[in-house]
Amino acid sequence: MEEKLQEQLKEMGSKLETLPSSKDALVKLLKQAASSLSEMDQSPSTSMMESMQPFVNAIVKPELLRHQDRDVKLLVATCICEITRITAPEAPYTDDVLKDIFHLIVGTFSGLSDISGPSFGRRVAILETLAKYRSCVVMLDLECDDLVNKMFSTFFNVASDDHQENVLSSMQTIMVVLIEESEDVREDLLHIILSVLGRNRTDISAAARRLAMNVIEQCAGKLEAGIKQFIISSMSGDNQSANSQVDYHEVIYDIYRCAPQILSGAVPYLTGELLTDQLDVRLKAVELVGDLFALPGGVISESFQPIFSEFLKRLTDRVVEVRMSVLGHVKSCLLLNSFRPDALQIISALCDRLLDFDENVRKQVVDVICNVACHALSSIPVDTIKLVSERLRDKSLLVKRYTVERLAEIFRVFCVNSSNGSINPSKFDWIPGKILRCFYDKDFRSDTIESALCLSLFPAEFSVKDRVKHWVRVFSSFDKVELKAFERILEQKQRLQQEMQRYLSLRQMNQDADAPEVQKKVFLSFRIMSRSFADPSKAEENFQILEQLKDANIWKILTSLLDPNTSFHQACIGQDDVLKILGEKHRLYDFLSNLSLKCSYLLFNKEHVKEFFLEANTHKSAGNTQLIQSCMDVLVILAQFSPLLFNGAEDEIVNFLKDDNEVIREGALHVLAKAGGTIREQLAVPSSSIDLILERFCLEGSRRQAKYAVHSLAAITKDDGLKSLSVLYKRLVDMLEEKRNLPAVLQSLGCIAQTAMPVFETRESEIEEFIKSKILECSSKAEKNAKDGWDDRSELCLLKIYGIKALVKSYLPVKDAQLRPGIDGLLEILRNMLQFGEISESIESSSVDKAHLKLASAKAILRLSKQWDHKITVDIFHLTLRTPEVAFPQVRKLFLSKVHQYIKDRLLDAKYACALVLNITGASPVDFEEEKQNLADIIQMHYQAKSRQLPVQSDANPVATYPEYILPYLVHALAHHLCPCVDECKDVKAFEPIYRQLYFILSMLLHKDEDVKSESSANKEKENISTIFSIFQSIKHSEDLVDSGKAKNSHAIAELGLSVIKRLAQKGEDFQKLSSRVSLPPMLYKPHDTEEVNGSLVPFTP
Repeated sequence: MEEKLQEQLKEMGSKLETLPSSKDALVKLLKQAASSLSEMDQSPSTSMMESMQPFVNAIVKPELLRHQDRDVKLLVATCICEITRITAPEAPYTDDVLKDIFHLIVGTFSGLSDISGPSFGRRVAILETLAKYRSCVVMLDLECDDLVNKMFSTFFNVASDDHQENVLSSMQTIMVVLIEESEDVREDLLHIILSVLGRNRTDISAAARRLAMNVIEQCAGKLEAGIKQFIISSMSGDNQSANSQVDYHEVIYDIYRCAPQILSGAVPYLTGELLTDQLDVRLKAVELVGDLFALPGGVISESFQPIFSEFLKRLTDRVVEVRMSVLGHVKSCLLLNSFRPDALQIISALCDRLLDFDENVRKQVVDVICNVACHALSSIPVDTIKLVSERLRDKSLLVKRYTVERLAEIFRVFCVNSSNGSINPSKFDWIPGKILRCFYDKDFRSDTIESALCLSLFPAEFSVKDRVKHWVRVFSSFDKVELKAFERILEQKQRLQQEMQRYLSLRQMNQDADAPEVQKKVFLSFRIMSRSFADPSKAEENFQILEQLKDANIWKILTSLLDPNTSFHQACIGQDDVLKILGEKHRLYDFLSNLSLKCSYLLFNKEHVKEFFLEANTHKSAGNTQLIQSCMDVLVILAQFSPLLFNGAEDEIVNFLKDDNEVIREGALHVLAKAGGTIREQLAVPSSSIDLILERFCLEGSRRQAKYAVHSLAAITKDDGLKSLSVLYKRLVDMLEEKRNLPAVLQSLGCIAQTAMPVFETRESEIEEFIKSKILECSSKAEKNAKDGWDDRSELCLLKIYGIKALVKSYLPVKDAQLRPGIDGLLEILRNMLQFGEISESIESSSVDKAHLKLASAKAILRLSKQWDHKITVDIFHLTLRTPEVAFPQVRKLFLSKVHQYIKDRLLDAKYACALVLNITGASPVDFEEEKQNLADIIQMHYQAKSRQLPVQSDANPVATYPEYILPYLVHALAHHLCPCVDECKDVKAFEPIYRQLYFILSMLLHKDEDVKSESSANKEKENISTIFSIFQSIKHSEDLVDSGKAKNSHAIAELGLSVIKRLAQKGEDFQKLSSRVSLPPMLYKPHDTEEVNGSLVPFTP
């Protein structure tokens, strides 16, 4: 076999001495030679070498090495490669010949781009041979620098993702060998490598870029100095023109991915770019660094920490565009790996920017944190999400609305995760409460909040059962403010549903007979309903357009949505259908979307009610009292504002009334008290048994149960409970003498007085006499115990409080309260209680009992004030205001909190807010801040009412709308109780507390305290100053009706007030032009006789 091969090689060598005349013959000969050479092993025998020597010499003839035909050149290169393989490591040719050979070989590599070509295999074979036997190193010895550059360029030009791995790995091997074997890497070669780097390149394939990065990674040590020099010179602006075409930021990006250690020397320069004043350079640096830190699996090394720190500091950059860019990259970082080691550092930096002065930045911060939270809920601390929720109070409507959307999305994701057990089921239950608080924001209306609660909080695929489970937990976390907002939304929804029902009836009437009176009622209905929308005037216009729609399907769907029997699924379909009928481009699309939501029972319907009952039973079995209470609380609120939903739930209510669980029984009683009137007919059959159950609660239950039971009896009977309550009433009065279960009995009697006054009046005198003589006039041995705490009140004290409450309720009946005679007697009792802590000074009791009774009496005055303010004398009013002076701090907190609550709920005249000012100086720092905010709430509410010209109470004098209205009452109270006698006291410091109180209230009225958020704009300040100035001037020109000797005190205080106003007002204000006389409260002041005769007064209308 070897002899035959030798003969073939000799023959082919001799044939090549004289080249064949035709190309085909030459190609055939070269193919035979290539085939024969491929069969030979490396380092053959001497005889074999002698046989092939003629061919070895002939194949490098100039006419072959420089042949013009591509096929010939390729076959020649193939043969030479085989020869170099066989003779390795010895070079078979001279240097000059080798140079020509390498030119030939490198030239064949350009054909590697033609993967499907017939010669591709031969080219790959040449490539692999060159890589395997490292023969390319000879090029360095021959100083073929240009040829090496050409080969590198060729590889990068032909490298393709379609190439198999062996092709790219061979290229990489050759390049690595050449770099590693070089003494120094030339700048021009380095430029070729670096010019391939960079993203989004259309002229370079991804395979070429990857090849360059792999080469750099393997040759990092050899290339480091050159690359570092290139980057530094580029960043400093010293780069040569050739290198200037290479984007050094892209070079840094790719090198960071493959050999980050090379870049350590560039850290100071990159940090410098982040700090430069040149915006375009700073932006590019931020983009680069952000991309680097967002790389998958990237852990920031110690050497890069300075860049990372400076990058995060760019969140405080003075240019918004830079801050937004950083936020975008930070988002990418955290979404890629939410639990990266530096995640908490990034999140902390983000939290600091939640207060950025630019609204778009704040919005973007909310976006970043919420996106990451939705991606991985446990990656963001709950406290951070709570910080984000504070943006619900942002000054920008854009930020507030966006925060609502994103918080709802987080809760939605939380619902899904908690249902599969992957997260704590109560971790984010506070979010709906935060959204509900937005109801009190002037920029939101109930439609915005209801939309979030209905459509955004829960996944669309959640069943009613799933929603109820979450609502129960959410509801248990509501505070008083959130609960009130929840109730207000349902209240507004109820009003709109009722008005919409009325409108649909009117519309039907209008179709039957086009009467002008009906049309007038229709327009009135539009005006009422439009108040539930963010823009009432626009909503009213939309209602008028809606009225013109003729499509019967729209009206049919709206009617169906208003039907409480419509299922949750049907309501969802109905809302979608009505919007499809209109189409997105219709001008009423958004309006009808809101209207259909408001009309529907999508938030809560009959299915929800059934599930709440079932959920209560479930939690009873689990022994979870808190969630049982939550179920019953929701049912009570639904019974109050959507009682129609309880049609069909009569059996559940009755069963709950008989339940052995105290919370369930009490909740069922409350539900029946609220919804009993609506489901009265359905309860008709079992009503006799229910009556007996309710009577037992009145006689034997707790005070709360007795209260609900009386109201339930009145609700479920057609005669408002007169018959059933009259029988019960007799038994209750008889029980007074027996002194059995007096707390519940007194509660029941008070509630009967409210709901059935004709029944109560039959034995009213007996009850009043019993309460006075057998309870209020009783003494208890007052043991002198210095350690008596607030909770150490006696049983007798409690009975006295219950007796007072029963008497107060008897003067607050549901109907015709002011027709009740005898209120003076009750007010006399309350005056004594406020003064002595007992009905008379001779009654003995402990200091804690007296404190409780003073508080109960003050709260009684607050309740009576709504109906009986004209009967409450000035001395009782002053005693009430001074209730916080009681030694126990709990009295102060409870009383002032009740004042704030009643005024906010429009149940109390704003003049009682004087209590917040009179007692502000003795407050602890925590209480001071709370009371100050409460006063600010009241002022804000009255400014809102003033701007809309609405009274804060339905039966209030319009004067009470204005927040400045409290000043005459405050001055009067100060003059009578805190002000030293002007004629006797010459010490100016004695008036300092009064000055501080005046400064406190006046600065708030004028919004000079930056901590208080105001509804009034700056341009209203002059008007407010004018009003206040006029009030003080009027006081100075008036007499004290209660005690004329105190008039001078009032005048002095008014003078102090004027000095405060002048200090707070802008310089150069002409106060004489601002002044006009106003009428003061006639129960406190009267003008000087001469002025009254001259008719110089004008109404108090600031």
